Formats: sequence, structure tokens, C-alpha cells
Amino acid sequence: MAPNSMMSRAASALTAVGFVLVLANWYAKPEAALAWTAPLAMFAVMFAALRLSRRALRRSTGDALRSPDWIPTAVVFAALMMGIPLALTLARPYSVVDDIDLGRRSTGALIGAFLAMLGNVMPKNLPPLSSMRCDGARQQAFQRLAGWTWVLCGLASAIGWLALSIDSAEIATTVLVMAAMVVTIVQILRLRRPRKEQPASGLN
Repeated sequence: MAPNSMMSRAASALTAVGFVLVLANWYAKPEAALAWTAPLAMFAVMFAALRLSRRALRRSTGDALRSPDWIPTAVVFAALMMGIPLALTLARPYSVVDDIDLGRRSTGALIGAFLAMLGNVMPKNLPPLSSMRCDGARQQAFQRLAGWTWVLCGLASAIGWLALSIDSAEIATTVLVMAAMVVTIVQILRLRRPRKEQPASGLN
């Protein structure tokens, strides 16, 4: 429960910081008020999602406690993806940040980290064998392969955004994500294909 609690607190803190950044940008550029309503609405949605997930955790028992764990993690990544560009937009007029591509780089790296996190979580949420209609071993092998595929895709994408030029990072991320999707789809098709039964061997 401790890691989940820490993630929930981080999500709440980052959501609050996001509200402050939106209002500060709104105050600095009131003529762009319409542009600030979208991030303000997104942070409001994240705040509501956190409240609902906490309420669900209080009402849940047993294994159901694990069901909303992904919400605080998703809110943390979403708040960072939105908060960093907002902070850079607020700091740029004061010459605190000179790199105009820093916002795109940080957002791209965060998206890569999020994909890696999803891939890492995927094999840990394996359903029980009794609930699977198909071959349980094949299902688990598929989830582990898909998990590793998206972990490697996310890590490679994040490193690309930190090390390559913006144009090269965008191309590399597109290629990596498409390749990961192809691998996943191929494995899904193989999983759905009926398994050939081995002929029984024996003496006549």
C-alpha cells in the first residue's frame, strides 16, 4: 500500500501544481484565455479521477483493491506531460529557459517512460488460468512478450528523445511504436488461431 499511497500523493501534488501553472500563465497572458481553458479542464478531470479512484479503493476489498492502482500513475505522467510545457511557457519570457525544444523533448521522453511503465505492468496483471478460455500458457506467454516489447519500445523512445535531434526522435518514435504494434498484433492473431492437437500416440 505504501507505493500506491506515495504515487497517489504525487498525483495530487502535481495536479495542484498544474492548476497553479495554468492560472499563472492565464495571468501572464490573459489575451490567450481560451487557450488556457483546455489544460485547466484536463487538470480538473485528473482531479476528479483521483477522487473517484480513492473512493473506489475505500469501497473495495480483497483483490479489487488493485483495480484503480493505475489511475494515480497515469495522472502523474499526464500532469508532468502538461505541467512541464506550462512551466517552460511561463519561464521563457524571463529568459530562464533558452532551449525552445526542451518542452517537446521532455514530453516525448515522458511518453516513452509511460509506454515502458505500461509494458512493465502488463505481465504482472496476468489473469488466473481458470478464467482463460484459451490456453493459459499461451496467454501468459503473449502478455510477457507484449510487456517486454512495450518496455523496450518505451525505453528506446525515451532515450531517442534525450539523445537525438527533434526530427530524428519523432521518426524513431514513430517507427518504434509501429513496430511494437505490429509485434503485438501478430501475437494476438497467433493467440486466436486454434492450436493443432497432437495425435495420440500408442500401440495398436
